[in-house]
Amino acid sequence: MQREETHLSAVGARVRVAARARRRARRAASWRACAVLGAALAGALLVGPDDARAVARFGTRCQADFQIDWEDTPPSMWQDYLPYMWERCQWFVDELNDTDTSVFYFNLTNSKSRYSTCDSCGTGVDDVALMYTGTHGGAYESPNVLLAMWEQDVFALSVTDGWRYGDEATRCSIFAQYACETLTAGDSVGQMIDRWRGTFRGGLRMALGSHGTLWDSVTTNECGEDFADDLQAGKTLKWAWFDGNDDAYSDQDVKVLATGTGSSDSAAKSNCKIRRDWMMWQNFGDWPRLRDGDVDWFCSSRISNN
Repeated sequence: MQREETHLSAVGARVRVAARARRRARRAASWRACAVLGAALAGALLVGPDDARAVARFGTRCQADFQIDWEDTPPSMWQDYLPYMWERCQWFVDELNDTDTSVFYFNLTNSKSRYSTCDSCGTGVDDVALMYTGTHGGAYESPNVLLAMWEQDVFALSVTDGWRYGDEATRCSIFAQYACETLTAGDSVGQMIDRWRGTFRGGLRMALGSHGTLWDSVTTNECGEDFADDLQAGKTLKWAWFDGNDDAYSDQDVKVLATGTGSSDSAAKSNCKIRRDWMMWQNFGDWPRLRDGDVDWFCSSRISNN
């Protein structure tokens, strides 16, 4: 399996409040212009009825407090309270629900199965086109991507739990995690791909996450809303994630992962880059799903200290 990774270095902090106002002012016009270009780059469009964009379905699962947290025991990455997570997730839901359909918003209590055996039972990942999750995360030197549930020592695990998204119910297209390290390649790019390979086999189109740290703070509580706003404004998924999670005071590590197909390595690599760089909330259903043996390439893009 071939793979390729692009690293973008952030240059200074952006002025987020002014940028948000400008995004909202030009929302209606900008997404139409980008949609035309994105559709042209997509080539032959294979669109099923369940993929039609119109008003898309999205779901949210987040956790701010945990069964054993820093108040009860010495702190660890799995136990620390995330005081701004509720605001981040609620504001994401409130903003995106203005234009699309929020199917569910729950915490992560007794939720492990919603990422695996019950991922299409009404409130799972495959019941929505976009799944947004906020919690503690990890992957470095592990065979799995880990998402912390509320319960002590309980994690949703990508390989062990058999994540496979994109081929049941609504069929998830975009899996976004406001969680640390879920897309890390710090151990190796190959290990990152192995952790995500099965997840994409069902036809998932893009994963949005972090290769390092995403901060929970009073200045990042609007990141969910900003991400939703950028989706509505017609930015590509990549730049909606990058810009939406940008913060003037915290060094945010943001990353996206996509797949490609082709008759040769060069063709697959090119296809992957186009999908990664031009897929949008307004046109994601226009991009063919790549399942099982159709996946010939993985490509990612990231910004450190955003």
